Amino acid sequence: MKNEELVMEMGLGRVSRIRSWAKTSSFILLLLGSLMVISCEAPGPPIPRKHGYPRIQIPQVTEYEQFDNEICPFTFDYPAEGNITRNADDSCWVDIHFPSHSLKWHITYRHIPSSQIPLEGHLEEHRKLIYKHGKKATQIKTHELITPSAKGVWYEVYGNVGTPAYYFMADHDQEHLFMMSFYFNTALKNDSLAPVISFMKEEVMKMAQSLEWEEDE
Repeated sequence: MKNEELVMEMGLGRVSRIRSWAKTSSFILLLLGSLMVISCEAPGPPIPRKHGYPRIQIPQVTEYEQFDNEICPFTFDYPAEGNITRNADDSCWVDIHFPSHSLKWHITYRHIPSSQIPLEGHLEEHRKLIYKHGKKATQIKTHELITPSAKGVWYEVYGNVGTPAYYFMADHDQEHLFMMSFYFNTALKNDSLAPVISFMKEEVMKMAQSLEWEEDE
């Protein structure tokens, strides 16, 4: 009889422990569920997104126009998306602005005999200017540039610089000196502008190949 009572007491104790564990588990689950609801309904302060670089679009097909000024002894082709913003009647200094890329082509001209400075003097003067302004450059590469109508020097300037490229070209008689560069009107770093720089280098090379001198009348 005592054994049966002992077994019953053990069984009742086990049931009691199970019921207690079940209540505790239910309470914990209810607490966790409440915390999840609170966390969903009361989000913390928003985390701002990092600013990315603006999207750069390079045209797949480029149309061209010809620059032709009555007082300038040269013509050349340039992308039609460019806007001529300086083209004075008394000067052959020309600016072509590309608003979609926030950059500008800058073109200057010298009549070598009138300057009373030999071609080599002009080239050395501009070489010093490039290296002076290229103090932030990580590298400057120099290439010989030869086209059907001219011969000159092409500079590629690498690093976070405002003007990534220059070139200087003279006709075969060394009477005319044509100088060209392009520079950005933006504070973005050049690693983010690499697609535009590459595209513009190709375009200025096409422009150099299209350069022709007007025949003296």
